Amino acid sequence: MFGDNVSPFLLSATIKYHIEKYREQYPAATEMLDTCLYVDNVISGAENISQALKLSKDADTIMKNASMTLRKMEFKQSNTEEKLERGRT
Repeated sequence: MFGDNVSPFLLSATIKYHIEKYREQYPAATEMLDTCLYVDNVISGAENISQALKLSKDADTIMKNASMTLRKMEFKQSNTEEKLERGRT
């Protein structure tokens, strides 16, 4: 009835709905998820490793509370992805 293009739209709308619940509590993570999320991957930047780890943790919390899982997060800083993977359990 709706065609093949509805699923990505519904996924995006559902994620945005859940993100809005946490806008005040996790402003940086919600902004990142709102602008840097592609399906279940995040590609973003961070000023330093500790900020990247905090964004990763907060984003995981938001998505877990929505019963969703972020499959992969990448940050634009050398060696950050390896440390994020160790930091995300």
